[in-house]
Amino acid sequence: MDPVFVARLIFSVIAIAISVGPMVADFNKTHATNPLWTPHARFHVVWQVLTQTGVSVVSLVLLWMPSPDQMTHIWIAACLNYVWLASFYTTLASMRLFEGSLKDVNGIKPWRWNIFGKVYLVDTNLGGGTMLLVINSVGVYLLLS
Repeated sequence: MDPVFVARLIFSVIAIAISVGPMVADFNKTHATNPLWTPHARFHVVWQVLTQTGVSVVSLVLLWMPSPDQMTHIWIAACLNYVWLASFYTTLASMRLFEGSLKDVNGIKPWRWNIFGKVYLVDTNLGGGTMLLVINSVGVYLLLS
C-alpha cells in the first residue's frame, strides 16, 4: 500500500479524533454545562473545542482536496495535528502556573491497565494525547520513508 496514502489516512483519523473526542468529553455536565464552572470558563471550553473542530476541517480539506502541491498540503495537515498536541503538552507542563488539573472529580474516569497483575491508572487525556502523538508520528515517518 502507498505510504503517502496511509499517512493521509492516519492524519485524517487524528484530525477527526481531536475534533470529535473533545466534543464528546467536553459538551456535557462535566465541562460546558457544569454548574460549578464559571460562565466564562464554560465559554472558553466551547470556544476551544469549536476552534479545534475548525482546524480539523481545514486539515481534512488539505488532505483530500486535489492540489498540484498535495505533499505540501499533507505536511501542513500533519503540522496542524502537532499544534494541537504541542498545545496539550505545553498546557500540561504549565498547569502549576494556573492551578490546572488533568481531571475533574466529576469527569471521565482514568483508563485501567492491568499489566502482569498490577493495575495502572492512566488519565484519559494523557493516554489519548500520547497515543495521538505516536500515531501522528507514524504518519510522518511514512512520509519520510
